[in-house]
Amino acid sequence: MRKFRFGVNLNSATSHQEWTRKCRAAQSHGFDVLTVPDHLGVQAPFPALVAAAAVTERVRVSTFVLNCAFWNPVLLTREVMTTDRLTDRRLEVGLGTGYVRSEFDKAGVEWGTAGSRVDGLERTAAELTRLLDHPRELGDTQPPARPPLLIGGNGDRVMGLAARHADIVAFTGAVLKRGATRGTLQLLDADTVAERVAYFEKTAGDRAPGIERNILVQAVVVTDRRRAAAETLCRRMPHLTPDQALEAPTVLMGTVKEIVEQLRERRERYGFSYVSVHESAMTDFTPVIEALAGQ
Repeated sequence: MRKFRFGVNLNSATSHQEWTRKCRAAQSHGFDVLTVPDHLGVQAPFPALVAAAAVTERVRVSTFVLNCAFWNPVLLTREVMTTDRLTDRRLEVGLGTGYVRSEFDKAGVEWGTAGSRVDGLERTAAELTRLLDHPRELGDTQPPARPPLLIGGNGDRVMGLAARHADIVAFTGAVLKRGATRGTLQLLDADTVAERVAYFEKTAGDRAPGIERNILVQAVVVTDRRRAAAETLCRRMPHLTPDQALEAPTVLMGTVKEIVEQLRERRERYGFSYVSVHESAMTDFTPVIEALAGQ
C-alpha cells in the first residue's frame, strides 16, 4: 500500500511577495505537492511553478491539470523540459481535456465534442512523452528526462489513456453539469467512483499497481457536527443526499480523527493515496497531514 501524499491547488497571487508567502506556507503546512490549475483569469502555470520552486526546498510542483486544447504538443514539450530543469527536477505534469466552455470561447479555441477533446488529450500525451524521451528532435542535447505524467478525468477513454501512459491517474470524482458553460461540476457518489476505479483497474491490467491514484477533494469541513455539515452542502448539491455527501470521496467532513479514518478507508477501498485539496482548505487540513505523516 502506498504512503499518503498531499497536494494543495493554489489560486492566483497579485504579487511575487504574495505568491512566495502562499508557497512557503503550503510547504510549512506539510504538503508534498504544490499544484497550479490551467484556467483563464489565474496565473500562467509554468512561470508560477518555477517561482514556487525558487522559494521552497522540499515540495514538488505540478500542473493540475493543463487544458490540452490550449497547448501545441511541441511547444508544450519545450515548456516542460525548461520548467523541469529550473525546478531541479521537482516537476510533475498533469494533463486533462479542459471542461470550461466559456474559456474555450474566450481563447478562440474550438469546443468540439467530448470525443474530440479526448482525441486532443491523447495526441498531446503521446507526443509529449515521445519528445521527452527523444529531446534531440527539438535540438536539445541534454540527457532525456521525463517528469511523472498525471492524466486526470472520469470517462472511459480518459481512464484508458491513463492506463496506457500515466504515472499518476487523477479521478475527478465529478462530472460537468449538463449545459454548464462555466465549468459547474456535480460530485459523484461513492458507488459511482468505485465503478470508475474498477474500470481503470481492469483497463490498466498489470500496470495498475504501479500507477499512483489521486483524488481532488472539493470540500473539507472540520466539525463535530458531520450531519449538519452534509445537509448544508446538499443545499448546493441537491443531487446528493446527506448520506451520499458524507460518503463521497470528494468530501471530507468531521473531526480531524474522523477525517483521518475516512482517508484511510478510502485508500483501502479506492487506492487513493495522493490526496489534493483546494487552497481554501490548506490550514484546516494541516492537522490531518500531521496525523498521517509517514503512513
